Order: sequence, then C-alpha cells, then structure tokens
Amino acid sequence: MIDDILAYGDPTNEILEVGAGTGKATVSFAARGVSLTCLEPDPRMAARLGQECASFPNVSIEVSQLETYSRPLAFDALIAGQSWHWVDRLRRWDLAYEAVREGGTIALFWNAYVVADDSTSAELKKIDERYSVDFGNYGVTDHHDDGSDEIELEEGWPAFDLVTDSRFEDLVSRRYRRHLNYDIDTFIDLLASTSSYRLLEEAERERLFEEVRAVLLHRGDPVAMTIVTDLFLGRTVSPTSDRSDNE
Repeated sequence: MIDDILAYGDPTNEILEVGAGTGKATVSFAARGVSLTCLEPDPRMAARLGQECASFPNVSIEVSQLETYSRPLAFDALIAGQSWHWVDRLRRWDLAYEAVREGGTIALFWNAYVVADDSTSAELKKIDERYSVDFGNYGVTDHHDDGSDEIELEEGWPAFDLVTDSRFEDLVSRRYRRHLNYDIDTFIDLLASTSSYRLLEEAERERLFEEVRAVLLHRGDPVAMTIVTDLFLGRTVSPTSDRSDNE
C-alpha cells in the first residue's frame, strides 16, 4: 500500500501526516527515505512517536491538529491513517487542498480487524451485544475472498465527499488484505485499544474481556484474523483547471 501511495504521487518527497499517533504508518514511510512532518495533538502519543522514529532524521513532529497547524504548507502529499474522521468535517477538504502543492496527493487509509472464523465471530458478537458494544468487525461479507490483495471498491466515503468537488481528481479506492493469527492476549489488547470498549466503565470492560478470554480458551486455537486495509487516493488540481463535474 505504501509503495502504491508513493507511486501514485510520484514524485513524493515531502509528506504531511495528520494524526500520526505512535507511528505505525510513519515508520514505514520514513524507511523509504521520504521526509515527514507529523502532526499529533496528544502529547503522550507524540512522545511515543518520537521514540519510534528516533532513528529517522527525516521525521519531524509537531504537537498540533491540522486545524491549528500554521507552518508553510506545500507538501507533495497529505496522509492520514485512521485519523481523518477526527478532522473538522466542515473544514477537512479545504485544509487538505491548502496543505499540498498543485497536483499533490491526498492518501487516507484505515484498517478493519476481522475475525475470520464464522463460529468464533458469532460467539464474540453475542458477548458484545450483551454489553451493547459494536466492535463492527464481525461478519464482514467479503473476508473469505482470497483473490487479489488489491481490489477496486465502490465509491463511498470519503470519495462521496469529493465527486462534485472540482479541486480534486483521479479518485481511487483500493483494498488490501493480510491474514494473521493472534494469540488471546494480543486479541484482547486489540479490543482494549478500540474506542467501543474504552467507552465502557473499567469494571464492565474487564468483565467483557474475561468472557472473551473464556470463549477463546475453550476453542483452544489462535484467533484467525483478516486485516482489511482500505485506501483512498485523490489528487489536487490547479485552481485554473477546467475540469467539470461531469468528467
């Protein structure tokens, strides 16, 4: 996916990352030699990001939101991994357009962690329902598709926002899949990092996790997971472009 992003925007040398978090995407981009300016509003996550990227002099970190970032903006690309929905919905596309040079790239991507085994998925979903939690990653209809790791998606969000916005063109949506086995502790760590569970009271959350652990211990196998990554790409056009909404 990262190679596809860099190839789509060739040349891509200067990247602005919005909501960099602890650097899971940052490190992979930095390892390819591009320069990144990383915006992360949470000081604790920014500190961890600094540790993860300490060996990359091509990474700089700003404790800031995109909405309040005021340095000069003329990047080759703006990227956001699982963070774009946090940007002010009334301003996000204006800010994206202002952030990159003419012909610059907008690359947004996010993951879904899907329990691949139907019977395991059904048992865990019942637990979530009892606690009024929606993990959202049970029963994804195409998780058994073992074809190409990259497929074209139907247009949806965020492409839907831009189909009539003449400032962006070459809109592309792609999907990638990986298959991994999680041990029980890793799977529960995943749940613990997910907002649906973090919103629960601590005691209630721990009871839910104990029920999940009991189900997985009874099954006795690692949790088969399909990691689905969706990517949206767009390109900015010149303010004088004659692109029409009918193109």
